[in-house]
Amino acid sequence: MNGVVVIGLGLASSLDDVVTACAAARAGINRAREIPAFGAIDDDVIEFVPIAGHECHPLTDGFQGDARLIRLGTAALRNLLAYSGLQSDDLSRTAFFLNVGSSFLSSVGEPSEGASIERVSSASLVDALCQFGALPIPKELRFVLRGDHHGVATAVHEACELLRRRVVERCLIGGVDSFLERKTLEMLTRLRLLKTVGNPVGFMPGEAAAFFFLERAVPARQRGARIEAELVATSAATEETHRFSGPSHGSGLAAAMGNVLEAVRKKQSGPALVIHNLNGDPWRAMEWGTALVRLAGVELLREPRAWFPPASFGETGAATGPLAVCMAVRAFARRYAGSPYALIGMSSYAGTKGALVLRAPTRDVSQVG
Repeated sequence: MNGVVVIGLGLASSLDDVVTACAAARAGINRAREIPAFGAIDDDVIEFVPIAGHECHPLTDGFQGDARLIRLGTAALRNLLAYSGLQSDDLSRTAFFLNVGSSFLSSVGEPSEGASIERVSSASLVDALCQFGALPIPKELRFVLRGDHHGVATAVHEACELLRRRVVERCLIGGVDSFLERKTLEMLTRLRLLKTVGNPVGFMPGEAAAFFFLERAVPARQRGARIEAELVATSAATEETHRFSGPSHGSGLAAAMGNVLEAVRKKQSGPALVIHNLNGDPWRAMEWGTALVRLAGVELLREPRAWFPPASFGETGAATGPLAVCMAVRAFARRYAGSPYALIGMSSYAGTKGALVLRAPTRDVSQVG
């Protein structure tokens, strides 16, 4: 994957756009607030206690369903175009990979309706984002992945293949998700995933849309593009255990992260910046801890600087991977990453894990073969 670079970022989140949000996250700021319309009864005082969540206020106020996701996605796309300096007319030879949530949690939380439940009408969503975002991307170059958290790794892998074959000039990769719909909150409560007064070890719900562009390095440099990271490697792995079948032993996550770290093992001696979607769920914490134990011999993971996007943005599902890319790239741009390499590891509840490694940009980047 040498010779592929990140040339633009866009974000809509509870902490605002990409520059503001990443700076705020670095400072430990969040805007978690009470969601008055949803909560639980505190048995000690017999009163209703609202949950806390990370709403994109006021952007999504009054919007539900696909309309809410379109609001998020359109705002993030506007931010992306402004950040990258590209115009809508520049995107006719661009592929669009949109990652959205799967039906896994719904199939567990709503067994009577089965796996057919989907939070997102993905086919219409990607078309709506192109329409409202004024993106002239051909329909045959619009791809939807129901990858949850790990989907960013799959999207990047497929995008690099299109770039390698010169099918497109660049690829737009992103994700959009919201865990703040009432039906979703009810499902998460039943599954004991949500942080409430009766379940203090769950996660806070959030919502976001995050995007970034990938392009071959040589043409990007020739046109004077804003290059802030290079893509080094990407990997995905699957383990048989899922969130509701038993404890995770971290094998899938360790495999995905170990695969991408092989690409830089001989190039970097100090610890890398590591970003993972640890979110307050004990199952994911056990997975993360055991994965680190499995990778204890890897130099880049000895006392790394570790960031967890849900701490600042809440649980953002399918948008978490692209959001993590934004955080890493901004860390390179502002020179506070503490390492020339960033490892992004993403865990999905269904058992699939993804990982990718980014590198701070250098002067010479080899061409794609």
